[in-house]
Amino acid sequence: MFKIKALLIGLLMANFSFSQFNVNNLSIEASYGYNGAIKPYDKKFNSNFSAFNHVEFAARYMFTEFVGMKLAYKADKFVNDPKSDIGTQYNSFGLGIIYNAGKKLGLSYWTRDKFGLLVHADAALGFASSISLNGKTEKTPIIGLGITPMYKINNKVALTTDFTYNTNLKQYYGFDGYPLSSQKGTQKGSFYNFSVGLIYYLGENRYHSDWY
Repeated sequence: MFKIKALLIGLLMANFSFSQFNVNNLSIEASYGYNGAIKPYDKKFNSNFSAFNHVEFAARYMFTEFVGMKLAYKADKFVNDPKSDIGTQYNSFGLGIIYNAGKKLGLSYWTRDKFGLLVHADAALGFASSISLNGKTEKTPIIGLGITPMYKINNKVALTTDFTYNTNLKQYYGFDGYPLSSQKGTQKGSFYNFSVGLIYYLGENRYHSDWY
């Protein structure tokens, strides 16, 4: 508990110091892309339940020029084929820790503030609904690790790509929407997202901390 309090106090102090440079810290983000289930699902289906069925909306706040946090909503649909009634719909709400690795590596400096790179670690609660079983639902904790290259269009907008590898810590239904075990046991699962999106920087100052 002491370590957590010390970390929070440190972040608040760093944020106060950083705010003196008159840069914006807040952004809103949206992305769309491709997802694919890695496991588990019944191998009788000749599919990896992948398609362009990933959507994300998020708000991010940078405490310092290197560290921030992001609140995100993600929707992922895994189906056997585009018009199939076999699969699972995920809606998840989570919190991510963001690190500006591009700035640390000097990428923005060497590219004259045109290219950046964020890395993130996420924790979310997913609400999975079985399409195959007419909406049978479950809750599953999800953790993810990702990398986000950025291209600065102007001081207000940046273009991003993102790859995130996600792990479901437990799930009763497979990505095909059917129970994994007749004994009602759970398994770990995994899936990935690859997406393209936009960042819009909020604030009255000229620069955002991503590029300052």
